[in-house]
Parts: sequence; structure tokens; C-alpha cells
Amino acid sequence: MKKDIDIKSVAKLAAIKLTDADEKKFEKDLNIILEHVDALSKMNIEDEEINIHPLGEKLNLREDVSSEFLTHDEAMSNSPETEDGHFVVPPSLD
Repeated sequence: MKKDIDIKSVAKLAAIKLTDADEKKFEKDLNIILEHVDALSKMNIEDEEINIHPLGEKLNLREDVSSEFLTHDEAMSNSPETEDGHFVVPPSLD
């Protein structure tokens, strides 16, 4: 299942620069991924029981119980630096 994919547009959306060789490689790789997805979408699994455990065993999950939580002041007391009641963190972008 060959799809016409504009790799240049995808690269522009992802804000990455690709060489011509990279574009050809990624177009081939993306077509392989789409073929796999297409094959999976055509599988008839209506009669199959869906398990979340790889061996089909029943998972023994603990009960979800709420517990005490920290007050605002307790949470702020664990921070090395606060300002106006908020955590001070280093900038993520330079």
C-alpha cells in the first residue's frame, strides 16, 4: 500500500531539516509503518478475547484508595526556592 506522503511538509511541521537521502529513507520507512497499520486494521478480531496481560493471566490489581495529601505550605517547604507561593524552576528554553 504505497501512499503519497509529502515528507517535506512533515519535516517542516516537525521543524527538522532533512537531506534528500534522509527524505527518501524516511518516506520508505513511513510507508512500511503505514503498511503495518493497514494490515492491523484489516485483521478480524471480533471473536478474540482481549487480554492486557501477555500470557492471558488475570491481573491482581490493588484497590484504589485515596489518602492524605500535602498542604500547600508542606509542599512549598520541600522546595529549594519559592516565589509568591510557587515553585521556582530553571527556564526550559534558552
